[in-house]
Amino acid sequence: MNFGHPASWALGLGVLGGAIAGSIVPAGSDAEELRHVLGFVLLFGPAIYVAIEHRPERWEAKHPYLRFSVFTITMIVAAIAIVQFVVFLPLGTGIVAQAAGFLAGVAAFAVTAWMTFYGGAESIWAQLLERTDTEW
Repeated sequence: MNFGHPASWALGLGVLGGAIAGSIVPAGSDAEELRHVLGFVLLFGPAIYVAIEHRPERWEAKHPYLRFSVFTITMIVAAIAIVQFVVFLPLGTGIVAQAAGFLAGVAAFAVTAWMTFYGGAESIWAQLLERTDTEW
């Protein structure tokens, strides 16, 4: 795999993940929301590149568009669930609440990375097939 393929996927998935997490994490103004989005993009993009380069056989084992679907669905569900859980905690609106929101976005990305790049989706799929006694 050359540099361009993982870099293009990292850029695209990083922007998508950053936009999802950055728009779900509470912000007091439009400028703050933009900072969230850009911060998450700058954090997620390189992490995705490393994940693809670290385990290229895992990335290539399934079609990249299937990985894209798993990434998108997991990021949306995890970000909403984890961030909303943190929002409902009685943290107020100060720096602690902002830090907790940021960490919730990072946690949502961690869940998404595990599902997409480190075998989480395959593990859950195998468990589903085993528990439902389904031949695939």
